[in-house]
Amino acid sequence: MPYAGAFATHTEQLLVPHVAKIKEAIPTIMVAFNGQPSPPGTGGDFSFMVYPMPKIALCYIFYQADEEFPAAVTCLYSNNAHLFMPIDGMADIGEYSSKRILDLIKPLI
Repeated sequence: MPYAGAFATHTEQLLVPHVAKIKEAIPTIMVAFNGQPSPPGTGGDFSFMVYPMPKIALCYIFYQADEEFPAAVTCLYSNNAHLFMPIDGMADIGEYSSKRILDLIKPLI
């Protein structure tokens, strides 16, 4: 997909340096995005779902850095997202949501 590289850079990698601070700010992020916990078994060290638009959910999965691996972030869309918006629009929603998360954690940085 032509948007995969930009999506990874502007939605996921953008958050990697801030994984620890994002974990501290989960309650604030959840309120701002009408979020909820991820389904059991989602994986990662922590995760949550946010709703940047009423019918489109984003599931952010975070992996904290350890001795063997660097921190990482994965963002998944709800499986119905394509019914409400074209792919390029969904990529933009991911980018804007990640930037909003960074805005919300600025007091912690």
